[in-house]
Amino acid sequence: MTKCRISRRRFIQGTASVGAALASMSSFRLLTGSSPASAEPQQGVTYAQNWCEMCFWKCGLTAKVVDGKVKKLEGQPDCPSNYGKLCAKGNAGVFQLYDPDRLKTPLIRDGERGSGKFRKATWEEALTYVAQKTNELKEKYGPETFSIFAHGSGEHSFVELVEIIGSPNYCIPSYAQCTGSRDIGWALSYGKAVGGKEPVDSQNSKCIMLLGRNIVEALHVGEMQDFVEGVAKGAHVIYVDPRFTKTAAKANQYMMIKPGTDSALLLGMINYIIEKEIYNKNFVDGYTHGFDLFKEHVAEYTVEWASQITEIPQTEIIKAAEKLCEAAPHCYIHPGRRLTRYGNDTQFTRIVACLNMLMGNWEVRGGIYRTVGFKYDAPHMVHFDKPYADRADGAGSEEFPLGPKNLGFANKLMEHIANQDVYPLKGMFVYGCNPLHHHGSTEMVKKALENTELLVTCEIYMTDTAWLSDVILPESTYLERYDPVISTGRRKGYIQFREPAVNPVFDTKGGWEIAAQLSAAMGHENEFLDVREYNRLAFEALGITEEYMKKHGVWVANESTPYPVEDGEEEPSFRTPSGKAEFYSNLCEHFSYPPMPSYEENPVPAEDEFRFLFGRLSFHTHARTQNNAWLLALHKSEVPLWIHTDRAKALGIKDGMQVRLVKEGFKSNPCTARVVDYIHPQAVFLPYGFGHETKGLTRITGKGARTSDFTSNLTDPISGAAGFHNGFVKLEIA
Repeated sequence: MTKCRISRRRFIQGTASVGAALASMSSFRLLTGSSPASAEPQQGVTYAQNWCEMCFWKCGLTAKVVDGKVKKLEGQPDCPSNYGKLCAKGNAGVFQLYDPDRLKTPLIRDGERGSGKFRKATWEEALTYVAQKTNELKEKYGPETFSIFAHGSGEHSFVELVEIIGSPNYCIPSYAQCTGSRDIGWALSYGKAVGGKEPVDSQNSKCIMLLGRNIVEALHVGEMQDFVEGVAKGAHVIYVDPRFTKTAAKANQYMMIKPGTDSALLLGMINYIIEKEIYNKNFVDGYTHGFDLFKEHVAEYTVEWASQITEIPQTEIIKAAEKLCEAAPHCYIHPGRRLTRYGNDTQFTRIVACLNMLMGNWEVRGGIYRTVGFKYDAPHMVHFDKPYADRADGAGSEEFPLGPKNLGFANKLMEHIANQDVYPLKGMFVYGCNPLHHHGSTEMVKKALENTELLVTCEIYMTDTAWLSDVILPESTYLERYDPVISTGRRKGYIQFREPAVNPVFDTKGGWEIAAQLSAAMGHENEFLDVREYNRLAFEALGITEEYMKKHGVWVANESTPYPVEDGEEEPSFRTPSGKAEFYSNLCEHFSYPPMPSYEENPVPAEDEFRFLFGRLSFHTHARTQNNAWLLALHKSEVPLWIHTDRAKALGIKDGMQVRLVKEGFKSNPCTARVVDYIHPQAVFLPYGFGHETKGLTRITGKGARTSDFTSNLTDPISGAAGFHNGFVKLEIA
């Protein structure tokens, strides 16, 4: 076997030779060799259009195919998601395509759950098995016994399958475990959610405030490029975090905050700005509701008070407030991304929104721009009657009236499956996600999975959740399948197109194809529209052709400005009850929630404990990419656990030592201690996505800690979303 070598720097730059580099780590012949499931490869050089699925920013890409093998992925220059660039994760999609660790054929459990004993099955056998079991459980318990947890471009295929079965219990976990509280809090303030691509105009901003929004390491390509451009133009960056991150290194002002006190910092800044009357009076007087009540409400939150709680000097708090106001309205306070921290994040987002209101930065350059979308007569992918049973998780009920029924509360639904306390919940489908890693309590999820009588996972890899499944349906990667076109909005609205670059390497199918065939096997004929027919109808409605999309991959509309207020085209308007941006929320009052946000004290760890914080590495996504050999090489498979120098010294921990997290007697796999001065002494930090138990991920099994073993499992009383950062741990030397 010939070993090829490549530098990490060269890999990140996305060179053409990247495909042969680190694949030699294992099974290179299997990795690149043809599979019996593959059709005869097309000879010569061809190109295929797609969007990246290595994270969920949906960067447009073109796959270069040489003699039937994908050799290189390049960003589409016209795509507003990524401006022609791909990150390390995006380039590593080539390795994922040919990874011998992929699921290669349908599997049916042939032993005790969790034993890892499966037998290979044909697609007909596997689909028939699932259909028969589904119909049996539906007859025994009713259609609402089924649930679905789904994430990714094909998520709605299985969501709609479960709706066809007749169950309302479908969940998109990204709501409850990422953006739900943020979007509800923003909507209560401005009348609209933030959306999947945050509309912050970094490239034109004069001052940017980030509260734990680690743009450089969370790494969404377009967002990061906007941020880098803004910094290059001279934007003043204020970064707040208990940990000095790579984004902090780009900041003009970094404030190390005591974990759990962000709202105190913002309320202190708000108090100062109002008292000094340096807010945007034109916007506040003309376009907001409840300012006088809010002014009275925040009078107690002085800078001195905020300094004592946050451990940030008063001078630093004042400096941040003044810098924002000097730049206003061409500034913003970032609404955040994964705001699932302390179980009170909806009201925290309300505070962020109120500070933005004081800047008057709505739909102006450098502030909060208007996401530009466009409307067209989109075809219906699936035709069926909606289910009528009540959701088990309470989304949209009297308890959670603001909870979206179309997204659900993944955390609450999993609890009810574990406890079986609403009605029998005995069938579960999992598509493109891994509940054992993204919920707040691993033990609760394990109990829920054990309570199911049918657990079906549709995945690319043998995840921890797949390992416990009854049936595993292997999905084709994004480079092997068609999906329905998607429409997205940033400063411009655009349509993206996905086509297979190569035939499936193994015996796999696309998610929409699997869901359609399952539906038919259950006796529901002709419910799903063929994906290519859907795309044809969409192109027809848009007045574009498939040939155009095959050439460009993206169609960008030019319909309106993202800065209508600054450009004088419109007055600021908001879809709130008052028609204005609301300091005092009428909807909160209507539903008996506090109409104005206040400081809520969070629990603190004991003296011998740490608050457990987690986040991303720039080259990994959730718990999906850690087994990718190209990406693993970027950190030599080490899983760093950050701990402050003084706390480490007291415990006898030295940099590079192997340590374990401990919570209520449970101990993690070893992690590598990273002893630093630049993390708050009360906290430890671990990158998310490690600690896999499955034997199917051969490069990463047993390495590092699974974050969900150590997080809290709280529920925000308004949004119904989760809260993870009130988990407390101890450390010991491994």
